[in-house]
This record gives sequence, C-alpha cells and structure tokens, in this order.
Amino acid sequence: MRLSQLNTTYLHAKRYREIINVIVKYGFGFLVEKVGLVRLIKREKYRELGRLTAPERVRLMLEELGPTFIKFGQILASRPDLIPQDYIEELKKLHDRIPGVGFESIKRQVEKELGKAIEEVYSFFDPHPFAAASIAQVHRAMLKGGQEVVVKIQRPGIERIIRADLDILHNLAKLAEKHIPESRLYDPVGLVSEFARAMQKELDFTKEAWNVEKFRRNFEGDISVYVPKVFWEYTTRKVLTIEYVKGVRVDQIDKISKTGISKKKIAENGARAILKQIFVHGFFHADPHPGNILVRPDGSIAFIDFGMVGRIDRSTMRKMAEIMLGVISKDEERIVNLLLEIGASEKRGNLEELMLEVQDILDRYYGKTLKEINMPELINEIFLTAGRHGIKIPSKFALLCKAILTIDGIGRQLYPEFDFIKVAKPFVRQLFRERYNPKYFTKDIRKNITNIMRSSAILPDLIDEIYNKVKRESIKIDFEYNGLEKFAFELNRMANRMVFSLIVASLIVGSSLVVRAGIGPTVGGMPLMGILGFVLAGLLGLGLLISILKTGIM
Repeated sequence: MRLSQLNTTYLHAKRYREIINVIVKYGFGFLVEKVGLVRLIKREKYRELGRLTAPERVRLMLEELGPTFIKFGQILASRPDLIPQDYIEELKKLHDRIPGVGFESIKRQVEKELGKAIEEVYSFFDPHPFAAASIAQVHRAMLKGGQEVVVKIQRPGIERIIRADLDILHNLAKLAEKHIPESRLYDPVGLVSEFARAMQKELDFTKEAWNVEKFRRNFEGDISVYVPKVFWEYTTRKVLTIEYVKGVRVDQIDKISKTGISKKKIAENGARAILKQIFVHGFFHADPHPGNILVRPDGSIAFIDFGMVGRIDRSTMRKMAEIMLGVISKDEERIVNLLLEIGASEKRGNLEELMLEVQDILDRYYGKTLKEINMPELINEIFLTAGRHGIKIPSKFALLCKAILTIDGIGRQLYPEFDFIKVAKPFVRQLFRERYNPKYFTKDIRKNITNIMRSSAILPDLIDEIYNKVKRESIKIDFEYNGLEKFAFELNRMANRMVFSLIVASLIVGSSLVVRAGIGPTVGGMPLMGILGFVLAGLLGLGLLISILKTGIM
C-alpha cells in the first residue's frame, strides 16, 4: 500500500471517530448504536444537552462538524419535501461565515493557479477578504487595465477535506439504509449522492464561471437584469475573477428608499427575472437569497454567486404551470393527478385522503381574490402534503419552490401589495400557447414516432428477458393495493397507444399502396379507398396526439 493511501486511510479513521463523537455529543447516540458504530464512541462524551430542541441540536452538530456538513444542512433546508418545517427553520440559521485564511496563503494559492505573481495581474488586491466562507473567500481587486473585480479563492486544502467527508457521509448513508428501515423512505444514499455531485461542481470554479456566462447570454438585451462579466484569463478551478457589481442588497429597504427607485418596480423586476429563468430559459439561480441579489443605481437587478443553479426541461415547466392553473381553478383532482405524474413511486397512502387534504388547502382560499393567494406558499404546502402521503417530489421541484418562495418573500418585503400571480400569468400563458402551436405539434409528433419505433424495436427482447427471469424465479413483483389501479391504468394506456399507433401506421402504409396501385373507384383521379384510408389515419393520429399533449406523457 502506498504512503498516500495509508495517510488517507488514517485520516478517514480519525475523521470517522470525530464525526461519531460529535453526533453522540449532541444526543443522537441511539443512531450510532443502530448502525453498529458503538466502538468509536468515547463514553465521556455520551451526554444530553439541557433544554435544546432536537432541531437546535442538529444545527449545532452540523456547525461543529464543519464545511461539508454545513453545506449539507443548507441543502436540507431547501427540501421541505424531506424534513419537517421546524428543522427547516433551524437549518436556515446555519451560517457559513468563518475567519478568513491569512493573506500569504491566499497569495500563494492565486499565484500557483494563475502561474504569475499577483502583482503582474492585479494593480490592487485587498489583503482583507470582504466575505469568507468554509470553501472560499472573496477579495476586492483591480486589474491592470483599471477594471474593478472580485476574486473568489478556494481555501488551500479544503478539497481534500470535503472529499474525505463525502466518502464518510456516503458510507454512513449506506449503514443507515441497512440498519434503520424507516430511513429508506428518504433515500439517504440517493440524497448524499445528489449532494456530492453538487459539491463537486462547487469545488470547480470554472463550472460557476460557465453558469455566469450562460446567464449573461440568456439575459442579453434585457435592461432590467444585469449579469457580471467573467475574466477567463484569470479564472481556474480554484480562482474566479469576475466583474465587481455596485449595488444595494435587495433587503436593505432604507438604502433603497434613499435612491428614489420604485420598490414596486424592483419587486416585479426581481420576480420577472426568476420566472423568466424558470419558464423560458429552464436554467435558474437556485439560491436567490437577499445577499445574492443587488439593486443597481439604474434600478436593474443584478444576481451574484452562481454556484448553485437548477435546470429543468419544458415538460417540467409545463407541469409546474399546470399545478399553478390547478390552484387558480381550485381543481384538486387535477393537482393530485399531476402529483402522481411527477412523484417518484414510493409507498403511497390513501389517494382519497390526499385529495381531501389538497381540497382543504384550496378551501382556505375560497372567496379570496387571486391577489390575496400566496401561490408559492400554497404550492409548497401541497408538495409537503404529497410527501406525507408517500409521493416523493423530485428535487428539481423543491429547488423551483425554494426560488419562487424566496423571490415572493423579497417582493412582499419590498412592496406589501406585490401580486405574484399577476407577474407569473404571462409566462404561464406563453407556455400553453407554445404547447398548442403547430410548430411544437410537429416536433412532438416526430419525437413520439421516434420513441414508438425505438420501443417497438426493443419490445421483443424485453419480453424475452422478462420471461426468462420469471422462468428462473429471479424476479420479485411487489404490488401495493393503492398503487395497483394506477399502475394498471398507465400500463393499459401505454398498450392502447402503441396499438393505436400501429393501426395509424398500417392505414398510412396500406393507403399509400392503394394509391400507388390505382385500385378501385377514383375521385379526382385518386383511388377513393386510399383517400378514405388517409383521412381515417389523420383523424386517429390527431386523436392520439391530443391525448398525448393533454397528459404531457407518452
């Protein structure tokens, strides 16, 4: 075994012991016992912590465990579909501000990354950071050409620490799934894997730089939003040099009031910018808290810190828009059907009870105007309710909710009469216009025909494989009563559509042969049977297409 591997193994073992004992220190020793790691506990640390609540102990524990766990807590704070609200409120207090690294270490890091002396690149470099977090710290500087910039520098050695912590977190998640059956509902391994991917991206500053470039292209020509410029020649995996943006934090109401800029305009511009990112670009700032949004002197909105972004496809956009329409029309059946479509298959509760709970949520807004409905909060509550009934909402919807909730809260803080639905309406309308646009019809037809052909090609092999597995008794089918009806319905719909598609294709092929052969009576020089075949195929195909577009799925 190499020396480096020995060192890594030793550090992992040491870190395991540190993590386990911090977990025990904050009163969660029973979890350590359940996963079989009692041998790592120092008994003198096994104690209670006075009157602290469980959420408070979780927050303090994560803070003591360091940067990786703080980040993990911050991610969990954006997942109301996974953890209770009292834990979310406490995890929101997690702060990632720690004393900065000494200037000499930062200087060496910058020079190593850029391959030049710091004086060759910057005419001024503030030795004192104006922001310091666990992964990086930010310094004001000026390039030789006179351009004011901010330089984000990764803390020396932090990548090695985070990678070790991620390995340990992954192993702890596997142990939890194995020894604590109730934890499987939350998919600890999947959650840690998702978190690890996000952290890997955050450790590579070129990824953040590309995010900035994409936002800059997306908002080109939009004077209400400003995106800073990246200086690529002074940007690497561990150093990011970006244009300094002058402005006031969006939550500094007194300072904004002194500028004379309309707070209503700022609120609407901010909401419009986020909605445009979600419903037009499909690429959105996933952490739009007040510290990451500035109001520039000209009244435009500037977003900063692009380390956390979300991506969604047009199908997800449409489903989010349909949920909004379901809320507006108070259609609980439509909302529950959408939840079933977007939710992962977990052990579900009673669907009738879910529908009644959604109806109760909507009834609270009975008689209220659209302006009085807090749409983001209402959708978030619906997602939470779905989670309680075993419908696991994908993380991208949780990120969407977080972004919308945050910008709605900022809007109401700036302007109490802020009307989110009024700002969102044009984006929702445009999505549905596109859906029924002939250009998109044609695109969907091509896509669906390709999918049908691909499915038809692999179907014989798939059936043969399933048959062989059943024959060997190596396949286990576990149906749950509440989900069986839904499964059968979806299977029946899929089979019907495939048969329908084959009939349409057969009619087209048969009619083409009849026309080519010139058989039977003619109308206008064309065989009547061929014309009738084409018309029937067209009507059946149109019916199939409308069915597909109405549900949004194959």
